[in-house]
Amino acid sequence: MPYSDKPQEILSQIRADEKPFPIYILMGEEEYFTDKIEKKIVSAYMPNEDERDFNYTILYGSTCTIEDIVASCRRYPMGGNRTIVVVREAQGLISSSTSESGSGQPLAGLTQLLTHPNPFNILVVSIKGGKKLNRRMSFVKELEKGGVLVESKEIRDYQITPYIQPIAAEHGLQLSMQSQDVVAARIGTDLIRLDSEMEKLATALPPNAKQMVTPEMVLEYTGWNKEYSVFDLRKALAFGQRGEAMKVAIALAADEKKTPVQMILPQIFSYFANLLIAFYAVDRSNEQSVMKQLGISNRFFVREYMAGLRNYRASKVLNIIKYIRRCDARSKGMYSDEGSGEEILLDLVLFIMS
Repeated sequence: MPYSDKPQEILSQIRADEKPFPIYILMGEEEYFTDKIEKKIVSAYMPNEDERDFNYTILYGSTCTIEDIVASCRRYPMGGNRTIVVVREAQGLISSSTSESGSGQPLAGLTQLLTHPNPFNILVVSIKGGKKLNRRMSFVKELEKGGVLVESKEIRDYQITPYIQPIAAEHGLQLSMQSQDVVAARIGTDLIRLDSEMEKLATALPPNAKQMVTPEMVLEYTGWNKEYSVFDLRKALAFGQRGEAMKVAIALAADEKKTPVQMILPQIFSYFANLLIAFYAVDRSNEQSVMKQLGISNRFFVREYMAGLRNYRASKVLNIIKYIRRCDARSKGMYSDEGSGEEILLDLVLFIMS
């Protein structure tokens, strides 16, 4: 398996009774899986923590060289069966150059670990910040032949539900479908936050409540009922709830550090861009038809689009998309009337609901 865009499958294959790859290159927008694969490799193939003092090395791309990495991988284990070398923040070793000549691609130096391997070593290279290796380049093809390149792609909002219960189960929780809906609406697509919130929930809940977590428990023990998210705003806009939309917009705008307008606008744009696509469904009044048009597999996420189809005309949606782009430009100082983040957001909500 030289390349995989299914990190869950790679995770399932990392077991003490399975032979590891000599090199794991981890990249992609979803850093939750990047971190999880790294941790599982260490726990599965070096379970004895005493061995890690001598055989487990952590390097950082901002402070190490390829020579440092290769030298660490050449070491033989002391008092154990193998060595593990982890290179974190390896995006610092990736050149923006598309050329392979000279030092344009420092990671090309890792191919020597395949031509002259150390059979006792595992190398894990973690590339973050959304940077990726170009798979068409020859050195990447060489790395894929001997190791595995794992790409964790960005998760869309309508794809989040299948991840919720498996992550909750890791913390001993069984969530009802309604509870999963609440979590999906509050968390969005942030799997790292999802994992953290499930850990907090598992710590707070009494043992006898963990096997059927209700929406009320989720709201009570997480405190989510005390705050708003961009998904609350999107829902209010979809259902044409002017008062609720203004209330949520004001609450979000009040905390520009936590919810800057630059973070809110892409979510609103995404909704209306998808809503425009939904207008081309064969039968706009049929959920299944709209789900097929949008590539959505979960009925929970089609509700807002069905509401939007009822509350907006296609021409209005086009104008909303244009206005969101203008608001985005204003937020970046491209117009003289840029205004504050609060002014931009409230202007947008008023325009949408007008």
